[in-house]
Amino acid sequence: MTGRDRAAGFAATPLLPLGKAAAVGLLGVVVTGFVFYRVGAPVHWAVVLALPVGALALLVSCLPRATDVLWAPPPAQVAGATSTRASGLAGRFAEAAVDQARFARRVQPRLRRLAEARLRQRHGVPDLDDPRAPGLLGPELHRLLTDPGAPLPGPARLADLLENL
Repeated sequence: MTGRDRAAGFAATPLLPLGKAAAVGLLGVVVTGFVFYRVGAPVHWAVVLALPVGALALLVSCLPRATDVLWAPPPAQVAGATSTRASGLAGRFAEAAVDQARFARRVQPRLRRLAEARLRQRHGVPDLDDPRAPGLLGPELHRLLTDPGAPLPGPARLADLLENL
Protein backbone atom coordinates (compact mmCIF):
# COMPACT_ATOMS: atom_id res chain seq x y z
CA MET A 1 0.00 0.00 0.00
CA THR A 2 1.38 3.38 -0.96
CA GLY A 3 1.37 6.48 1.18
CA ARG A 4 -1.19 7.97 -1.18
CA ASP A 5 -3.53 5.00 -0.61
CA ARG A 6 -3.14 5.36 3.14
CA ALA A 7 -3.80 9.09 2.94
CA ALA A 8 -6.96 8.43 0.94
CA GLY A 9 -8.05 5.89 3.55
CA PHE A 10 -8.03 2.83 1.31
CA ALA A 11 -6.28 -0.47 1.85
CA ALA A 12 -4.97 -2.23 -1.27
CA THR A 13 -6.29 -5.70 -0.42
CA PRO A 14 -7.29 -7.73 -3.50
CA LEU A 15 -10.74 -9.27 -3.63
CA LEU A 16 -9.26 -12.78 -3.82
CA PRO A 17 -5.77 -14.24 -3.39
CA LEU A 18 -3.97 -14.92 -6.69
CA GLY A 19 -4.66 -18.68 -6.65
CA LYS A 20 -8.39 -18.21 -6.16
CA ALA A 21 -8.45 -15.39 -8.73
CA ALA A 22 -6.83 -17.71 -11.28
CA ALA A 23 -9.42 -20.38 -10.45
CA VAL A 24 -12.23 -17.84 -11.01
CA GLY A 25 -10.69 -16.86 -14.38
CA LEU A 26 -10.36 -20.50 -15.43
CA LEU A 27 -13.91 -21.22 -14.33
CA GLY A 28 -15.07 -18.25 -16.42
CA VAL A 29 -13.30 -19.64 -19.48
CA VAL A 30 -14.73 -23.14 -18.99
CA VAL A 31 -18.31 -22.03 -18.35
CA THR A 32 -18.35 -19.51 -21.20
CA GLY A 33 -16.67 -21.96 -23.60
CA PHE A 34 -19.19 -24.67 -22.67
CA VAL A 35 -22.12 -22.28 -23.26
CA PHE A 36 -20.77 -21.25 -26.68
CA TYR A 37 -20.15 -24.92 -27.57
CA ARG A 38 -23.72 -25.87 -26.53
CA VAL A 39 -25.11 -22.99 -28.62
CA GLY A 40 -23.39 -24.50 -31.67
CA ALA A 41 -20.00 -22.82 -31.97
CA PRO A 42 -17.05 -24.99 -32.97
CA VAL A 43 -14.69 -25.87 -30.10
CA HIS A 44 -11.85 -23.59 -31.25
CA TRP A 45 -14.26 -20.59 -31.56
CA ALA A 46 -15.84 -21.34 -28.19
CA VAL A 47 -12.37 -21.23 -26.58
CA VAL A 48 -11.37 -18.05 -28.42
CA LEU A 49 -14.59 -16.30 -27.37
CA ALA A 50 -14.31 -17.52 -23.78
CA LEU A 51 -10.74 -16.28 -23.20
CA PRO A 52 -11.66 -12.57 -22.85
CA VAL A 53 -14.38 -13.49 -20.35
CA GLY A 54 -11.85 -15.45 -18.28
CA ALA A 55 -9.31 -12.61 -18.49
CA LEU A 56 -11.93 -10.14 -17.30
CA ALA A 57 -12.91 -12.43 -14.40
CA LEU A 58 -9.23 -12.73 -13.43
CA LEU A 59 -8.74 -8.96 -13.62
CA VAL A 60 -11.79 -8.19 -11.51
CA SER A 61 -10.76 -10.80 -8.93
CA CYS A 62 -7.32 -9.16 -8.55
CA LEU A 63 -8.61 -5.59 -8.18
CA PRO A 64 -8.32 -4.01 -4.74
CA ARG A 65 -11.44 -3.92 -2.66
CA ALA A 66 -13.24 -0.62 -2.86
CA THR A 67 -14.91 -1.26 0.46
CA ASP A 68 -11.73 -1.55 2.53
CA VAL A 69 -11.79 1.86 4.12
CA LEU A 70 -9.52 2.59 7.04
CA TRP A 71 -11.93 4.39 9.31
CA ALA A 72 -10.52 7.20 11.40
CA PRO A 73 -11.98 8.03 14.80
CA PRO A 74 -14.48 10.88 14.78
CA PRO A 75 -13.08 14.32 15.61
CA ALA A 76 -13.23 15.43 19.22
CA GLN A 77 -15.41 18.39 18.29
CA VAL A 78 -17.74 18.66 15.36
CA ALA A 79 -16.69 21.61 13.23
CA GLY A 80 -19.40 24.06 12.35
CA ALA A 81 -19.73 26.33 9.37
CA THR A 82 -17.71 29.00 11.15
CA SER A 83 -14.63 26.83 11.64
CA THR A 84 -14.89 25.51 8.08
CA ARG A 85 -14.76 29.04 6.75
CA ALA A 86 -11.85 29.83 9.05
CA SER A 87 -9.78 26.94 7.73
CA GLY A 88 -10.22 28.13 4.14
CA LEU A 89 -8.82 31.54 4.98
CA ALA A 90 -5.20 30.44 5.49
CA GLY A 91 -4.39 30.32 1.79
CA ARG A 92 -6.19 33.58 1.17
CA PHE A 93 -4.07 35.31 3.83
CA ALA A 94 -0.87 34.25 2.11
CA GLU A 95 -2.11 35.69 -1.21
CA ALA A 96 -3.50 38.84 0.38
CA ALA A 97 -0.31 39.64 2.29
CA VAL A 98 1.28 40.93 -0.91
CA ASP A 99 -1.78 42.35 -2.69
CA GLN A 100 -4.11 44.87 -0.95
CA ALA A 101 -6.74 44.62 -3.70
CA ARG A 102 -6.88 40.86 -3.30
CA PHE A 103 -7.31 41.29 0.44
CA ALA A 104 -10.24 43.67 -0.05
CA ARG A 105 -11.83 41.52 -2.75
CA ARG A 106 -11.30 37.97 -1.48
CA VAL A 107 -10.29 37.86 2.18
CA GLN A 108 -12.15 40.74 3.78
CA PRO A 109 -15.65 39.53 2.71
CA ARG A 110 -14.93 36.07 4.11
CA LEU A 111 -13.62 37.49 7.37
CA ARG A 112 -16.69 39.70 7.53
CA ARG A 113 -19.06 36.72 7.12
CA LEU A 114 -17.11 34.80 9.74
CA ALA A 115 -17.30 37.68 12.22
CA GLU A 116 -21.01 38.23 11.54
CA ALA A 117 -21.74 34.55 12.13
CA ARG A 118 -19.82 34.67 15.39
CA LEU A 119 -21.59 37.84 16.55
CA ARG A 120 -24.99 36.29 15.77
CA GLN A 121 -24.11 33.08 17.65
CA ARG A 122 -22.63 34.59 20.77
CA HIS A 123 -24.21 38.02 21.15
CA GLY A 124 -27.32 38.15 18.97
CA VAL A 125 -25.84 41.01 16.91
CA PRO A 126 -27.19 40.71 13.34
CA ASP A 127 -24.25 42.24 11.42
CA LEU A 128 -21.20 44.49 11.64
CA ASP A 129 -23.27 47.61 10.97
CA ASP A 130 -24.97 47.21 14.34
CA PRO A 131 -23.75 49.85 16.85
CA ARG A 132 -22.77 47.11 19.35
CA ALA A 133 -20.34 45.43 16.90
CA PRO A 134 -17.34 47.78 17.34
CA GLY A 135 -17.53 47.43 21.10
CA LEU A 136 -17.68 43.63 20.94
CA LEU A 137 -14.94 43.21 18.33
CA GLY A 138 -12.68 46.08 19.24
CA PRO A 139 -12.01 49.09 17.01
CA GLU A 140 -8.99 47.63 15.19
CA LEU A 141 -10.72 44.36 14.21
CA HIS A 142 -13.92 46.21 13.30
CA ARG A 143 -11.96 48.52 10.98
CA LEU A 144 -10.14 45.55 9.42
CA LEU A 145 -13.51 43.94 8.63
CA THR A 146 -15.41 47.00 7.43
CA ASP A 147 -12.94 49.45 5.87
CA PRO A 148 -12.05 48.56 2.23
CA GLY A 149 -8.74 50.43 2.62
CA ALA A 150 -7.71 48.69 5.84
CA PRO A 151 -4.29 47.03 5.43
CA LEU A 152 -3.75 43.42 6.41
CA PRO A 153 -1.75 43.35 9.67
CA GLY A 154 1.18 41.03 10.21
CA PRO A 155 0.56 37.37 11.03
CA ALA A 156 1.06 37.70 14.78
CA ARG A 157 -1.21 40.74 15.09
CA LEU A 158 -3.83 39.17 12.82
CA ALA A 159 -3.82 36.04 14.98
CA ASP A 160 -4.37 38.20 18.07
CA LEU A 161 -7.25 40.04 16.38
CA LEU A 162 -8.91 36.87 15.17
CA GLU A 163 -8.55 35.30 18.58
CA ASN A 164 -11.14 37.85 19.75
CA LEU A 165 -13.67 36.30 17.42
